[in-house]
Amino acid sequence: MIVKPYAQTLYMEALISLNKRLKKNHPKYLTLREDLNRNIAGDIGEEAVMSFLQKVKLPYKFFAFHNISLFGESLFQMDILIITQYYAVIFEVKNIQGEIEFKSHPYQLSRTLSTGVRNSFDSPEIQLQEYIYQLNVIFSAGGFSLPIYGAVVFPFTSSYIKTPPYETTVLFRNEIKSYLRKLKTHDPPLSLEVLDSLKKFILNKTTNYKPFPLAQHFAINPDDIIKGVECTICNLVGMKKVARHWICPKCRNISTNAHTKTLKEYFLIYKDSISNTECRQFLNLNNMYEANRILKNANLIKTGKYKDAKYKMEFIK
Repeated sequence: MIVKPYAQTLYMEALISLNKRLKKNHPKYLTLREDLNRNIAGDIGEEAVMSFLQKVKLPYKFFAFHNISLFGESLFQMDILIITQYYAVIFEVKNIQGEIEFKSHPYQLSRTLSTGVRNSFDSPEIQLQEYIYQLNVIFSAGGFSLPIYGAVVFPFTSSYIKTPPYETTVLFRNEIKSYLRKLKTHDPPLSLEVLDSLKKFILNKTTNYKPFPLAQHFAINPDDIIKGVECTICNLVGMKKVARHWICPKCRNISTNAHTKTLKEYFLIYKDSISNTECRQFLNLNNMYEANRILKNANLIKTGKYKDAKYKMEFIK
């Protein structure tokens, strides 16, 4: 049973916004673009594995979670977690094309493309070892005793595993079912009732990774971020306010609420609070009363009064 289905993270939404609004001549633009592409590839892989898990049937009850972030000794994020009466499994999904080599001393993952270009990545083996350790800490603190396994999953056969790791299990997506069926299922450590309690425990402990605003996170000067309301049709950043509507100078699209997405992007990438003046500057408004109306109707958290009023979005708290 899928308890926490695949969903795009808020961090991905913020990263997309930052890449769209960061000036193309910025020295960090190409690095952030590469980071976005890696995250997009990762999301595609995780969605493919979660879609596969929806079709998996086991002779016992199981719960699957996508993108679980928990705090043990520190905050850590698991791509996919499965729990049963008998075991827990962490899947670290790697959507990396090319010829893959797992290396040790030091641990590293190397990828060679057909063009001959070679790249190195952090070792998923070390990641899994850390996640298993941290999850054991959390389970012990909650009074749950359950064996924890881990595997690196490649969702697509565009990955060729030239040199597999010695100790860590590596799977392609279509091997997941047989892998789970081979795990020990005798003398379950948990009853079905306790398994349900563990499911609720994990959901209650789940926290979101929120490095917002990203300009601060990546040490980017906010002045290097392109301001303006994005068109809901052609995606031009620069809609104009006319009476109670926004109009796009490029495609002539008219919208009453185009500012809603732009206001959210402000908090994700620009700054964690907004004043009337900052609202006017970011949305390219001339009217302070219009800015006040937008802020009041945006379901934001207000502090202060009159000219000192500041607003925050709930996920920033």
